[in-house]
Amino acid sequence: MAGDRALPGGRAGVTLSAVSVSHPGNSGTEYIRPYGGLAGALRAGLRSAGLVVVTLVTLLTWGLLALWPRDAAGRAALRRGVSRRWAATCCRVMGARVRVQGRPPAGPGFLVSNHVSYLDIPVLMSLTGCSFVAKREIADWPVIGWLARVGGTLFVNRSGGRDTAQTLQQMHASRERGDLVAFFPEGTTSDGRGVQPFRSGLLALASDHGVPVEAAAVRYSTAAEVDPRLALAWTGQQDFVPHAWRVLTLPGFEARVSLAEATLMASDRKLLARKLHGAVSDLHAGLDLPEARPLPGGDAAGD
Repeated sequence: MAGDRALPGGRAGVTLSAVSVSHPGNSGTEYIRPYGGLAGALRAGLRSAGLVVVTLVTLLTWGLLALWPRDAAGRAALRRGVSRRWAATCCRVMGARVRVQGRPPAGPGFLVSNHVSYLDIPVLMSLTGCSFVAKREIADWPVIGWLARVGGTLFVNRSGGRDTAQTLQQMHASRERGDLVAFFPEGTTSDGRGVQPFRSGLLALASDHGVPVEAAAVRYSTAAEVDPRLALAWTGQQDFVPHAWRVLTLPGFEARVSLAEATLMASDRKLLARKLHGAVSDLHAGLDLPEARPLPGGDAAGD
């Protein structure tokens, strides 16, 4: 079933529509049509090519730098630096303007955030060079899964059990190498209007060993005629490639990130999850205020 409706906040003379698609077991997923007609398609094509070039150059650079002998900590530091620069460049190519409130953590440690879209990954990585914990299915995605492994991503089976314990061991090893390990305790994406309850499984390492956890919140905004909930949030049953293409047709968007001033600790993982959820919710609500500042060197002009 499909139907169109006008988007709120449109400018005079500008028409966009939302499409609602129903899936088995799902009440419906809404998203915008590709933006800007032929101009939008050309913009998306050029940006896609740019992302490929940036990624290939980064992989070549990483390969050459990795030839120099380094210990495990040195290789991890190199990966963080290369990852941060790759992500920042990708954000600029996509037309993303990253604005940050607070000081990005350097690690080692853990970072949690709300989860709106796969865009959260380059946005947070551009600030910190962090590695991520992702669902195991991503490891099998063509190209993206391989790139995620190269970037130090850890994969977890959401069914829990022995796989979760193995992931916790990998998280501990990454932290020991000096990494900032980021993950999304919501366990899924939202439309960006609020913060869903946090799962506590991956917080066991922090609670058991007394490791402080950093908190962040991410929020997106777009041009007046585009609803970011429909344009940027990756929710429901949306396929990755069509959604990414629609994002790349946009003239640009803003990613606002707020980082907590203080870290949080608790000896009980469920208590820690509640404390972090409260902190992220407060940060997220604060992003309604125009206090975020542009990241130095991280602005990206739209096409």
